[in-house]
Amino acid sequence: MIEKVYHIGPALNVQGGISSVLSSYKDLFNLPEEKFLASYNGSFVKSLPIFFCLCLKLLLNPPDAALFQIHTSFNGSFFRKYIISLCLRIRRKKYIAHIHGSKFKKMCSTSPKIVQHFIRSYFKHSVMVICITPDMQEFLDEFVGKGKCRYVVIPNPCPTIAEKPVDLTSHELPVKIVFSGRYGHRKGVYDLIEAFNRANFNLPVELYLYGDGEVEQVKSVVALSPKALNIHVSSWLRHDEYLERLQNFDLLALPSYAETFGMSLVEAMGVGLPVVSTYSGGVPYVVRDGVDGFLVEAGDVEALAQKLECLVDDVSLRTQMGRSAWNGCKQRFSGKNVLLLLENCYNEQVERYA
Repeated sequence: MIEKVYHIGPALNVQGGISSVLSSYKDLFNLPEEKFLASYNGSFVKSLPIFFCLCLKLLLNPPDAALFQIHTSFNGSFFRKYIISLCLRIRRKKYIAHIHGSKFKKMCSTSPKIVQHFIRSYFKHSVMVICITPDMQEFLDEFVGKGKCRYVVIPNPCPTIAEKPVDLTSHELPVKIVFSGRYGHRKGVYDLIEAFNRANFNLPVELYLYGDGEVEQVKSVVALSPKALNIHVSSWLRHDEYLERLQNFDLLALPSYAETFGMSLVEAMGVGLPVVSTYSGGVPYVVRDGVDGFLVEAGDVEALAQKLECLVDDVSLRTQMGRSAWNGCKQRFSGKNVLLLLENCYNEQVERYA
């Protein structure tokens, strides 16, 4: 059934979370590129011709699809997808609303009433709403109205799960902590630097930071750190290069204030690394506290420092949690598991409207 579904979202080569998910769908499920309809190419202005052409195509000559799966984030992404949904509704085409984006809840809660009306209409006219984590489903059910929509929780697939977990006992000192994400307050990078400074480690340890955004600000903060020589700040690496390096680290830390899913968490767990993160958004669904690693409250720097100490100083605990993380990732976030959930979703809708 998946071959009869068209996906609407950003172009596959755009840097960002939704594009990564769509690329995973394409590779894991062997889907042809024509099944992915681009509404955005990374630039608002340059995307306008692409967006209008797509709307015209859907109005005048839509593909013969069983379903359209619209991948939606917040702000501009939502408004583009809302207009696209209107085009599909005019042609009596059925669509699934697939929600991404850590700021979507905030958009729903803080938007003017007219925008909230558009958001509710978008969901009510969908045949199904796919949420990445249960907390988003609970939020939308409350926001849109109890029983107004049909929901299913389907996580993002991880295409890079290793055949076996990395052997953390074979790693030499220093212990290496890695962070990967956009530099700024939301991902908690400044909290991580402060926690690293406060922690009293019993073993040699280094912190490696990879990301974009507030690069110069992060470098300035690190320069003033008493452990500056042990903190390495880098810009984004190519994704394949980052994944190759990931196996050389011992744990990943992502102390986010808002996180819908946290693909960097799943990627780390998929190679067998334990993780330290926060009780933010869908993270508790992704990371099992005390099993795959540790979770702390966002902003609790002292607790973050303590959990880093626990994993850095205890190689057996790191190894145990890393293997648990890998096993859980394989069971919950593999392409095979996600494909089964998607197929069940599609079949249910096709049978419902047959």
